[in-house]
Amino acid sequence: MLIVMGQSGNRTPHNNPASSLFSRSGEHKTESDRTSLVEVLSDLRDLLEDYSPAWYTEEQKQRLESALHGVCL
Repeated sequence: MLIVMGQSGNRTPHNNPASSLFSRSGEHKTESDRTSLVEVLSDLRDLLEDYSPAWYTEEQKQRLESALHGVCL
């Protein structure tokens, strides 16, 4: 679940933060959306690898790599 901070500082939970990038059939809306998603996931992976926070487990690393691989197909 993603927590989004609004302008008022309230936290709003989002159960499916990627839903805006996917259509109901699970396909990406456009190639531009796919490229943006790949860039964001790649940047996130690089930051996590560079800073290696204590909470970043091997399982989370594998999930991120799987997600990135799935988007690149």
